[in-house]
Amino acid sequence: MSRSWLTSRADTTRSRWAVAGAVVLAVTLTGCTGGSYSTDTASTLQHGVLAVAQAADANDLAGAKEKLAALERLNNAAFGRGEISRVRHDAITASIATIRADLSHLLDQAAQARLQQQLQQIQQQQEDQQNRNGKGKNGKGDNGDGG
Repeated sequence: MSRSWLTSRADTTRSRWAVAGAVVLAVTLTGCTGGSYSTDTASTLQHGVLAVAQAADANDLAGAKEKLAALERLNNAAFGRGEISRVRHDAITASIATIRADLSHLLDQAAQARLQQQLQQIQQQQEDQQNRNGKGKNGKGDNGDGG
């Protein structure tokens, strides 16, 4: 298996977890369409969730985190205007916090993977440079006499 395939597979898995988190948040918001919520408030919040899910699905984890912050602002504003109850606000806030933690973890993993890949590239470049200079891994020339 090639590294690029593994990296692509890991990226896909990461974005699917983030999308799954957004789906959980969407389920939390499903109650928005009933009783104490206006259709406009429910629609606004649900569109915010969709934006998070779309960014995560596109493997734009940083974008998903930004969309999540926007959703949090919408949630707080809806609560501040009395459009959602304290219980619903707190449930949405808890879901947002969970997804934010997951996205932060995924972003950290992605950064670590990029650094590991850069390190491997640097090591390969150093080996290539040593080989071009006529020295193998043991620092000796082709005839093994160190020169």
